[in-house]
Amino acid sequence: MVLEQYIQRVEEKLHLLLKKLQQVQAENASLREELNTRQQELHEQQGVIQGLEEKLQLMKIAASTQGTRPIAEEDEAFRKEMRGKINDYIKEIDRCIALLNA
Repeated sequence: MVLEQYIQRVEEKLHLLLKKLQQVQAENASLREELNTRQQELHEQQGVIQGLEEKLQLMKIAASTQGTRPIAEEDEAFRKEMRGKINDYIKEIDRCIALLNA
């Protein structure tokens, strides 16, 4: 009789554990789905940010060619960046000319 009660308690605990396991697995699946959704949203937002940064860069370049001032706090850094790019282009052009003359 005692053995049967013990076995019955073990079976009840086993059933409870199985229920909890199913609940945890369902929750895990739900969380994985939510994670995938969030990662996709993050990827999309990063794409939007990159596009906006490119547009901002183009606007700065356009503003500098039109003689208007770019955003004040980034003014000096922008000028240095543009000078560096222009110098790189000039060096590349000089290399191309040297190759053509050779």
